[in-house]
Amino acid sequence: MALAKLPSVAVEGIEASPVKVEIDVAQGLPGFVVVGLADKAVEESRERVRSALRHSGFNFPLSRITVHLAPSERKKTGVHFDLPIALGILLADGQLKAAPKLSKTLLLGGLSLDGQLQSISGTLIFVEWAKNKGYQTVVLPAVNLPEGQLVDGIELIGLQTFGQLIDWITTGTVPPRPERVVQAVAAELDDDWLQIQGQEKAKRAALIAAAGGHNLLLEGPPGAGKTLLARGLRALLPPLAKDELIEVVKLYSVANQLKQDQAVDGLYRPFRSPHHSASHISLIGGGSHPKPGEISLAHRGVLFLDELPEFPRNVIEALRQPLEDAEVHVSRVNQTVRYPAAFTFVATMNPCPCGWLNSNQRQCQCSPHQIAQYRKKVSGPILDRIDLYLAVAAVPLSDLRTPTKDAAELSRLREKVVATWHRQRQRNAGKLNAYISSSAMAALCPIDEKAQAMLEKAAEKFVITGRSYHKILKIARTIADLEGRDRIELPDVAEALQYRFVSAN
Repeated sequence: MALAKLPSVAVEGIEASPVKVEIDVAQGLPGFVVVGLADKAVEESRERVRSALRHSGFNFPLSRITVHLAPSERKKTGVHFDLPIALGILLADGQLKAAPKLSKTLLLGGLSLDGQLQSISGTLIFVEWAKNKGYQTVVLPAVNLPEGQLVDGIELIGLQTFGQLIDWITTGTVPPRPERVVQAVAAELDDDWLQIQGQEKAKRAALIAAAGGHNLLLEGPPGAGKTLLARGLRALLPPLAKDELIEVVKLYSVANQLKQDQAVDGLYRPFRSPHHSASHISLIGGGSHPKPGEISLAHRGVLFLDELPEFPRNVIEALRQPLEDAEVHVSRVNQTVRYPAAFTFVATMNPCPCGWLNSNQRQCQCSPHQIAQYRKKVSGPILDRIDLYLAVAAVPLSDLRTPTKDAAELSRLREKVVATWHRQRQRNAGKLNAYISSSAMAALCPIDEKAQAMLEKAAEKFVITGRSYHKILKIARTIADLEGRDRIELPDVAEALQYRFVSAN
């Protein structure tokens, strides 16, 4: 009877922290106790480990087994502790001799009752942490291997069964690694954009939003194509860069949103479209064991809220901090976690409850009070955080009778967005224009005298807050970037102002 210690790891938000798995097999009344602030899934490892060891050809010791997950004051969640617990029991009971390589190996994996390895969540977070901490090898379920392979510079051992782990420890046998599949980007992304008919001004606003990471609000009557424009915007965005892909996969992995047969290399920019009945927690994130919400799952992609005023007021107001800081902090009694939330926010709304206000198609049936109450659902502070606001008119039937699909235009716009992103990231230290800090505005957004004079006149005529002023400058900076100009000129400011104070065309 002895004590065994193996390294492991716990996840907090999208960060990892070290855990020491201590297993004591001692004489006394048979029992199996897990201590160290473990959640229900970890406590249930007792039955999984007991059955898995027996079905893998080992004796489960009839002794008093105590498993301690240190440090005790931190909450431990997830089934990935099964593997180190099972191996630790064999080491402490003397059924297996410790191998020197285990000190530089991180063991991750859940166990089925027959000894098969179960998939885990948070794989990419754990593998990246192991590499940064100097581990040489990570052992994990084979199904999670593609996710772990996004991290270079560390050996990964993908296993199907607990027996294969024992073979690797004792003989060094490594199962053959499956081929890494890279999934091509689905062509369906093009369809939404190619279906848009007319709406040239709205397409221009979508291009600016995509090119600078700006938020966009589309207002117009039913059937004007607002939803199609919002969905089509994603087709303009470049594929995820390697660092962005890792960020997105981390979030989807810890939220258990990755499909087992999904090729993570082929993930495109997220597009999240929660229903207006979505709760505050589902949007922001949280729960008893905090998980990312819709705004974090939209990280590096698009968050689309269709019919914005139909969402509960507290849900809309919860967007204030993420829209400003590009991250969200979820606080609970025992912990506070941070999730990134750098998304392009696209929303749509009708001009009134019935949708036909100022429309040439139908008579509006709403009273002034109903219209006022409807529009009050979206508060001034939220509107102040919207970069581009556009009133969209209905599409003439003549445009719908002869639909056109201009794939060449889409390809040209994509190339423009890619070039603009490259230009911004070189100048803005890796940031898009929407995320330029106030302190860097003077250096990164140089403006000529005529453009500055127009901006000052607009500030006198309209109520422009400090935030609005900076947003107009950022939009003008993106417009200038699209045209290849180093300085913001008069046409750039003039167009940027149109997206703050507009009417339907």
